[in-house]
Amino acid sequence: MAEAHRKNWRDLCSAALEAKDADELLKIVQELNRVLKREEQVRRDFREAVRANKAPEEIRC
Repeated sequence: MAEAHRKNWRDLCSAALEAKDADELLKIVQELNRVLKREEQVRRDFREAVRANKAPEEIRC
C-alpha cells in the first residue's frame, strides 16, 4: 500500500466487517497485520529511546 494511502487499524477493521468475499477479506487482514506490526515496532523503538535517554539511577528494574 502506498504511503499516501496508508490506513489505520480502525479503518481496516471496519473494511474487514464490510468485505464481500474471502479474497477481499484476506487482503484486508494481511494489511491490518502489517499496520499492527508497524505500530508495535514504533512503540518498541520509542520505549527503547526513552530508556536510553534516562540516567542509570532513574531506571527501575
